[in-house]
Amino acid sequence: MKSKNSKLMYVSAAVLAAGAVAGVNTQNAHAAEVQKQADKNAAQKTIDQNQKDLTQTQDQLNKAQADRDDAVRKVPDAQANVLTADSNNQSAQNVLTNAQDQLKTAQDAQAKAQANYDVSYENNVKSAQNDVNKANADVQSTQEQINVQNTKQAEALNNRQGQEDALKTNTETLNRTNEEISKTQGQVEQAQKTYDAVNKEYQPVKVELDKQAKEAQDAQKAAQENAKELTQAQNELNTAQDTVNKAAETINNAQAKLNSDTEALNSAKSELSNKQKQSNDLTSQRDQVAKDLQTAQTKMNTAKAELDADKDAVVNTMVMPQVYKDTMKKWSGKDLSKQSDMDQYEKEMAAASWLGWTQNEYKHNEAEKNHMVDLKHMSKADQIELNKFGIDLINQLRTQIGVDPWTFNESALDFANAIADRYVKDDWDSDKDGHDSAAINELAHQYGLRYTVSRKDGTYGKDSQYYENLMTDLFGQTEIPFEQAKANADKFGNPYHYSDQQLAYDMHNTYSHSQDDYNNRLDDMDHLKNQVYNAVKRFAFSYNEWLHAESILSQEMFSDTAKGKNYAAISFSAKPTKNRWGDDDLQLHFINIPESYVLDSKVFNVNANIPLTDDKSELKKQYTDNLVLVNTLTPKKANLDNQINGLTNDIKGLNTRISDLTKSISDSNKTLADAKATKADADKKITVLPGRVQELKDKQASLDKAQSKAEADLATYQAKNKDLLAQFNAAKSNLDKLTAKLNDLNSAKSKAESAVAESKANLDKATSELSAISSRLDELKAKLSTAKTTKEQADANLAKAKAEYDEYVSTHKDVIDNLNKANSELADKTKAYNEAKEDAAKTDKEYQAAQDELTKLNNHIEDLSTAITNYKSKIKQLNTTINKQKADQKRAALDAQINKALDNVSAPKHAATTTTSVQAGTSSSVAPLAGVSTAQRNEVLTNTVVRSNNASVLSPQTKKLVAQANASKNSLPQTGANDKLSVFAALAGLSLASLGLGSLVGDKKRKRN
Repeated sequence: MKSKNSKLMYVSAAVLAAGAVAGVNTQNAHAAEVQKQADKNAAQKTIDQNQKDLTQTQDQLNKAQADRDDAVRKVPDAQANVLTADSNNQSAQNVLTNAQDQLKTAQDAQAKAQANYDVSYENNVKSAQNDVNKANADVQSTQEQINVQNTKQAEALNNRQGQEDALKTNTETLNRTNEEISKTQGQVEQAQKTYDAVNKEYQPVKVELDKQAKEAQDAQKAAQENAKELTQAQNELNTAQDTVNKAAETINNAQAKLNSDTEALNSAKSELSNKQKQSNDLTSQRDQVAKDLQTAQTKMNTAKAELDADKDAVVNTMVMPQVYKDTMKKWSGKDLSKQSDMDQYEKEMAAASWLGWTQNEYKHNEAEKNHMVDLKHMSKADQIELNKFGIDLINQLRTQIGVDPWTFNESALDFANAIADRYVKDDWDSDKDGHDSAAINELAHQYGLRYTVSRKDGTYGKDSQYYENLMTDLFGQTEIPFEQAKANADKFGNPYHYSDQQLAYDMHNTYSHSQDDYNNRLDDMDHLKNQVYNAVKRFAFSYNEWLHAESILSQEMFSDTAKGKNYAAISFSAKPTKNRWGDDDLQLHFINIPESYVLDSKVFNVNANIPLTDDKSELKKQYTDNLVLVNTLTPKKANLDNQINGLTNDIKGLNTRISDLTKSISDSNKTLADAKATKADADKKITVLPGRVQELKDKQASLDKAQSKAEADLATYQAKNKDLLAQFNAAKSNLDKLTAKLNDLNSAKSKAESAVAESKANLDKATSELSAISSRLDELKAKLSTAKTTKEQADANLAKAKAEYDEYVSTHKDVIDNLNKANSELADKTKAYNEAKEDAAKTDKEYQAAQDELTKLNNHIEDLSTAITNYKSKIKQLNTTINKQKADQKRAALDAQINKALDNVSAPKHAATTTTSVQAGTSSSVAPLAGVSTAQRNEVLTNTVVRSNNASVLSPQTKKLVAQANASKNSLPQTGANDKLSVFAALAGLSLASLGLGSLVGDKKRKRN
């Protein structure tokens, strides 16, 4: 394909080409029209599909934006939950530390009380009591043993009597059995004689009977063996059929699994490609973020290094977190009349403010600690330095949220000093009464400013004023850094269970000068700037109110001061007497006057402005801007790292899945091949086995017939000798019965003899055991007498030890009371410590859970933000594509109109001739077209078929198009060629103009893409 700077051939060359094809038949023209319509339909289908994709992507974008908005709304709650959980955890840890200290104290007190107590008396009582307990146990144990032996003696007597009775019974049984054996022996001898007589006659018949029975058995066996073979052949046939069916099922299942695994493998490969692309894209994003972060860090460090180059120069900045801006924007203008809305507003603002509080900390200046300032008689230079410092901090915040900065003004400073002086004159207790509004309104009147009066009596308004934001601190005191406050609470305890926010807002005595300096209200410049810094910090990032923040940042009701001039100044006043709490107040008056509130510019000089900037202002801005950027990019890079790690794990999992699927496909192919081979083998068996089954069935019928004949012959012979068989069976049965009875009696005799012997042995054993028990009883009775004597002596010793212990208790009651109290206190403190330990473990777990939830939510927001960016990019691309396709459609429609107009040109009746005398050079005045691709050039030439080069008559429609072309500023210059060439040139101009190529006139500048 040629470059964009390649040029099209001259229009005159197009005319020559058109003349060469004047003889094209109408069939080719019709085919071209059909192809054009097909191309048009295909183009429209593509546009429709792109439009559908655009709608779908827009829906996805809307959903992602809604999900992200919902997630962002949840962030303050999650942050608040983290803060609450952290606060609860810190409180629980403080309680645990306190409980541990109290437990140690209780342990020490118990050990001291135990040391003062003489335990020997108590031990003597315990020892004597142990002796008594042992003696009692010995007496009781011996008596219990005697009782056991008495019981055993009674049982032994009963046992001996039982054995005597058993011996008598077993002897009688043996005698009866011997008598029955003698009687039965005679009956057996008589039955044997009868059996011998019948058996002599039975034996010849038995031989024939056995022969015929054997023949019947042989026939039956042959039939059974053939039936077995038949069953086996049938089973083999069934098994082969089952094998074919199962093999077919295995083939189907293996093929289905093969198809499924192949589809899953393709899907996994596609997903792997997508994941790898996502990983590459995210890696590029991460690398860019890391690069931007490094750049911001470098710029910030460079600015800080230059600012710190002067040892006396310390830069204090105020950074506003993005979440604070977002939260403030979210609630701007909202109706908070519903308590639930107010609670949610306060919750989200507290969470955002806490982040702002912890990110901003005053940086001390050692040199300024030697610069003492007299608050009662402050010099103008000190006032200006403190004003520049404080107003600059406020302007840093205002700049970050996009509102106009305050202007430091000398009249505003005079007004602020006058207000401070009135606070001193009125000895105003702002801690109790708030603003001295009446004085401020009176002074505003004097300084030519807007003021309020009372509607009741016309005096200066006491309930409201326009200008002052007031911070009341204790002289010589200000907040210490939060980490130090937290460490102090951990070290010294937190008995009132203050939250982290309350600890952070607490004030501590940091005054380090003499008592005379304190009495005369002298403080150093560094400490005063610290108080100004923390006043601004309190205004902006309070944990329980944001009216001051709205005022100094021009939000909500103060939005009329967001734009335009606001004249500002800061003044200081030291209350001459103690406040109602008995403390010395330092009041910081932050004054700002909107330009529209200046009523008399002769009194209030709006032009007496004092610049805030110095030669380090740009460095300060560079440091602040890049600090914000570092704080923003650091978590963003961490989030991208987490996403990349997640994708890396996904890619690893997909590679494993691809490997597993590849193996599964190989296994399925093997299973499929094995099943096909098994099925082929079973198919072969099925072709042979049915003949074998039929052969065995035919043989079975013959064998069954032979078996029936043999059984019938046997039955006939048995019927013929029925009586003899009955006699034989009866004689044999009677002999067998009497023989069995005699055997049973002999067995019973043996058992009876054994029982008699056993009874005799048991009787001897019972007699021996009874004698042993009697001897043991005599021993135990002697032992019981000795144990009772020992018990009497132990009782006497116990009574003596108790008497001595009671005397000790009565003379040392205070020692024992102290020990009991210490033991009780130790038990209570041990219980409290264990409970505090459980609470601390619980709150720590809750804090970790809240922190994990916040991290998860932030990661989700980042993911949605990335998705939103991708959707927007896709929407932009689709819109560009659709617009281009519609433009192509429009151009094609215009080309079709031109062709139709050319088709309507009427040719003369004489024969058409082809003119070849026109040379390319005759159109030298036609400018070449730049920036059109080869494909575009071919389309232009194809759509301008010329039927004749001779002079022709134009139709009204064609004339209209030509007139339009000639009237257009983009029309081609005429070359003097025939009308047909003019028509073509004009229409070609319209067609090319529709492509957006601009003017073709030589003096027009062409746009190159």
